Amino acid sequence: MKQYAATIMRFAVAVSVAVAGMSFTSPAAAQPRVQPDHAVSYAEAVPGLEPPGLGDNARYVDEQGREIDPATNGLQDGGEKTAAIGCTPVTLPDNPHWSTPDVSGHGQWDKGDCTAATAHVKNCLYEYYTDGTYRRKACSGSVQLKPKSVSNNRTTARRTCDSTGQLISWRNHVDVDVDGQIDPPGTEYRQANVYCVVTGPDQ
Repeated sequence: MKQYAATIMRFAVAVSVAVAGMSFTSPAAAQPRVQPDHAVSYAEAVPGLEPPGLGDNARYVDEQGREIDPATNGLQDGGEKTAAIGCTPVTLPDNPHWSTPDVSGHGQWDKGDCTAATAHVKNCLYEYYTDGTYRRKACSGSVQLKPKSVSNNRTTARRTCDSTGQLISWRNHVDVDVDGQIDPPGTEYRQANVYCVVTGPDQ
């Protein structure tokens, strides 16, 4: 009996030592973030599907290959008027989609707690590339719009597809600058996979 008890004691000590040397993480923390293949250069990259887990950590580049931040694209008040009071409008991007023969996206806004009658709205389309960048492919002009009311009261960015044989990740970013009021800078986006490949030079 004493020998059995001693064996149990040695086993318990061994387990305690092993547990003390282990580190524990939550299941979420244990999941590695899937990153794009950064071994692919900017010049070698091709359009593709965004890998899982990229989300808001995506990098963006303009038509000259310079890294940009769409969240800082906004110009307060359309760059035109002195701000009176601050407010938060509702930014309304739609999903990028195929519209023969283009990929397109639209931008609208709603008042939120703003009181202004108009805002300047602009939207831009970005295509995902395998070096981990979203590359800007098209932008609308900055258009003065009333709040969302009818379907044609919106901006449109579009780009003709070079082919429709492959599913590609696209993002549509919309910037709203309320006229005469301070509003938060930056853009909001919607993302969708579209059968549209744009491989030509960035415009």
